[in-house]
Amino acid sequence: MNNEWEIPNKKLSHEDKCLAVHIEEVESSLKKFLNFYEFPEKYYKIAEHLARYHDYGKLHKTWFLGSKEGHSHLSLKWLLENNKVLSLNEDKLFFILLYFILKHHSSLLKTSESKTIEIKGNKISLQSVVDYCRDIIKKLNFEEKIDLVDVFGLFKIADVCSAENNFVEFKNPEIDEEKVKRVFGKPVDIERFLEQKNLSYLPDIGLLRAYTGWGKTDSSLLFFKNKNVKKIFYLFPTITAINKFYSKLYSVFHNEVSKYFYLYDTEIKEDLEKIQTLFFVENFTNPYIITTIDQFLLSFIQVGKYYRKRVMFRNSGIVMDEVHLLNPLMLNLLLYFIKKFRDSYNMKILFMSATLPKALEELLKKELQLSTNSLLDISKEYKTKRRIMWRYIDKDIENYLEKAVNLLRNGKRVLIIVNTVEKAINLGEKLEKEFKLKINKDFLILHARFMYKHRKEKEELIEKLRNKPHILIATQVCEVSLDISYDFLFTELASLPALIQRFGRVNRYKERIEDLNTFIFNVRTNDKKKYPYTEVEIESAKKVIIDLESNKLKNELMILENMDRILTYESLMKELDEAKKEVKIDVWENLLEFFYSFNIDTEEMSRFLEYRDSFTTLIIPSPDCIMDETIKKEIENLFLKNFSKLNFEERKRLIAEFKEFSVPIPIYWLKGREANKRVFPIVYFDDKVYDKNLGFKSFKGEIL
Repeated sequence: MNNEWEIPNKKLSHEDKCLAVHIEEVESSLKKFLNFYEFPEKYYKIAEHLARYHDYGKLHKTWFLGSKEGHSHLSLKWLLENNKVLSLNEDKLFFILLYFILKHHSSLLKTSESKTIEIKGNKISLQSVVDYCRDIIKKLNFEEKIDLVDVFGLFKIADVCSAENNFVEFKNPEIDEEKVKRVFGKPVDIERFLEQKNLSYLPDIGLLRAYTGWGKTDSSLLFFKNKNVKKIFYLFPTITAINKFYSKLYSVFHNEVSKYFYLYDTEIKEDLEKIQTLFFVENFTNPYIITTIDQFLLSFIQVGKYYRKRVMFRNSGIVMDEVHLLNPLMLNLLLYFIKKFRDSYNMKILFMSATLPKALEELLKKELQLSTNSLLDISKEYKTKRRIMWRYIDKDIENYLEKAVNLLRNGKRVLIIVNTVEKAINLGEKLEKEFKLKINKDFLILHARFMYKHRKEKEELIEKLRNKPHILIATQVCEVSLDISYDFLFTELASLPALIQRFGRVNRYKERIEDLNTFIFNVRTNDKKKYPYTEVEIESAKKVIIDLESNKLKNELMILENMDRILTYESLMKELDEAKKEVKIDVWENLLEFFYSFNIDTEEMSRFLEYRDSFTTLIIPSPDCIMDETIKKEIENLFLKNFSKLNFEERKRLIAEFKEFSVPIPIYWLKGREANKRVFPIVYFDDKVYDKNLGFKSFKGEIL
């Protein structure tokens, strides 16, 4: 080394750690990770070099611990000056190594580089190096691209673990029948358990149709018996559903279970990236991970630092709960990525639904080339049940609030389900102002856009009110996560599969009923683009609802049969084709070339993310748009804490505190807005306010 560079075992790269030790730790962890995921031997050499040389820029005399100046370009300088020390057999791997090292503290975005570096007296622009590297990347085949990016993702995890002395050991899940029985949390029905054990005989991609109450989610682990998976992911549609199942699974598998919600994952400061990566490591690398469909799709769409997440799905098991609730775009994306990656990633997938329409079953079988024995069908029990009887009312649900209030005053529990957050808030305000009901006592509101702490408080309150008269106003979030039986249901028209889910929240534990307990109201959409259901879905559902009013419904199987009659394979394909026209998936393939990160500000990406509020992210509302003074003050106090001066445990506690105030919002809400990127992005809205009882509330009248 010339006098520009210091020695690895002398120069500190992190607090109390010299660069040589850091290199050794990263290299050791990375090798374990590659072994766990059974990577081909040819990738070990580039992984070794990535671990060894990514921080060599810290040896330059101009760099010092705590410096705000990046070191990646200096690492690149050292490599170009000393490339003879490398033993990479192929030139292309050397240039991919350069690219990874240059990008190892940022997303793999196609950004420009303005810096220059001096090599043996000659000035070289980083942009010229980047352009050459990108030309090499274009020539890689598909398998090479995804393998290399996944190696980079594992390296990033190993790098941050070493930097913060928080090492992770990957471990396979263990599927044991006795443990599965304990997940149920109640005495096991032996006859039903024999049915549930048939899950283990399904092929690597299987379908399950089973009636509400059969125990789909609790028994789904059995599907992975003898399938040799590295991790098991549960993909749920709501955070409430995640929390419910997490409690069950944690009671059996303890610290091997984690839950993960999306963190804003674009360009951020290096120290925050480390702590956020550690949050990810602790919550996305366990044998059992409970998360959302967003996580799977955003990982494969390649948003932000996707490479840390996507690699975790290699050789994994996936439970796709309530697959019928996926909108056309998400279903398109899901099938596209499964087909694209199924051979490379060797994923084992169980699609589950209480209603699984025949059209969707046919689509999954055709698109994924499933065998005839891929379906386990336990829907025959619907023929013995009639837990609901309804009346259709061709009016707005607002006109019947008085009837709901009268039922409450007669000691009944009433569930009101509407299709938009705006409508839920409007109904809540009417109950409070016109009927003088007390919020969080006589009634409460539940939808997706509450702070995490308020969402949990509401879930706990619903549990406390389980056997007491009250009104719950909810959106679709209650369709899959509400384990409580109401006496009466008031619901807006929705798609037929969604209505069937809603019916499952009333008279839940009985077999038959002879009196009306459900009222279904007409809807008119104000914003067809953001409305959760299409006009075709609404009109098709209306016809069935009118045909089966009152005693015309003999059993619940009639609903499924009518659904299958109306929701044909041809009509489903038409919906999917319409979604494809709105958002062209070939844009992803052509632009990203399976390697780069997508920026959410990209116009085509925005079209993905805006489709019917499909994708969400977590933010914290700016104190300036929070109505409650106590909450506003609590958040302001968090801002006063100097993150950079905290130790690791203090940072973790601060993240937990910030998380309590986070709210999931559609990603497109962030478009064009400035975000103060602390642990979470802090976002100011000039057209919305946050109320702890109502959630995000618009004061300009648009649908939220």
